[in-house]
Amino acid sequence: MGFGLIDFLLISSAGGLIGFLAGMFGVGGGFLLVPILNIVLGIPMELAVGASACQVLGPATTSLLARKIKLRDLFFPLVITGGLLLGVIAGTSILEHAKDLAEFSINGKKIIVAEFVVLVIYFMMLLGLGILSLRSARRSDAELSGALLKDRLQIPPLARFPDLFEGSLSIPVIAWFGLGLGLISGLLGISGGILLLPMLIFGLGIPTHRAISCSLVIVWIVAFQSTVAHAWHGNVSIIIVIALLLGGTVGARLGSDLNARLKGLQLRQQFGWLLLSVALMIGVRLVFLLAG
Repeated sequence: MGFGLIDFLLISSAGGLIGFLAGMFGVGGGFLLVPILNIVLGIPMELAVGASACQVLGPATTSLLARKIKLRDLFFPLVITGGLLLGVIAGTSILEHAKDLAEFSINGKKIIVAEFVVLVIYFMMLLGLGILSLRSARRSDAELSGALLKDRLQIPPLARFPDLFEGSLSIPVIAWFGLGLGLISGLLGISGGILLLPMLIFGLGIPTHRAISCSLVIVWIVAFQSTVAHAWHGNVSIIIVIALLLGGTVGARLGSDLNARLKGLQLRQQFGWLLLSVALMIGVRLVFLLAG
């Protein structure tokens, strides 16, 4: 697939937007990048997923440097790394299987399997998370810390992370969560921050700004793992990635600066509306796919 100068500039602009979101919300931005590359720019789904996974490394690294991540922010991400790796491998394998299936027909219309599967999962995930984020925007960090998943699943062995929250957390629960996060990341090309951030805030009761710092570290780890996996399967286009990184690195720094000036409630509300907007775009695309 060839790319001209206009295509390069459009992809770079998309990368700038994604980088801005990465720095602002502590997510990789793949949830927006993959639909834009596939739906708006017409890039094949497997290349969009592979480029998204690889692109996240640039803005994630910039965001980490801008926020001056401390050693204490690395403990939880390192514990979850093993589960992430296994999940990424599994998710990438599922995408490859969907790519091999090529097409199927509905009412005589041929639909690409990989594109349809990824978009349907994106739609359901973004719709649910968008509603959750908007509902939580009415509650403070202190109120959100009341109903915690960590207090209900105390499966030994346990570990304590005093810099993030009070009490202990089950290591098996962390491992399984990492597995699920990696699975989604490998399949959809996202860094997992879009699922991770609500989990850290609503499940563990971590204050929003601390959760974003922790999320950025995990985003970088899973982005690195996904990049290697997708490159192995030939889903990474260097030209697309370079264009995304040029815009994304600058955007990430601007997003990190804005993040420091916004309150947690504002961040959750804006994040929720963003998710619902992307879900709407994907929903429209699915309607056109099925209706012809």
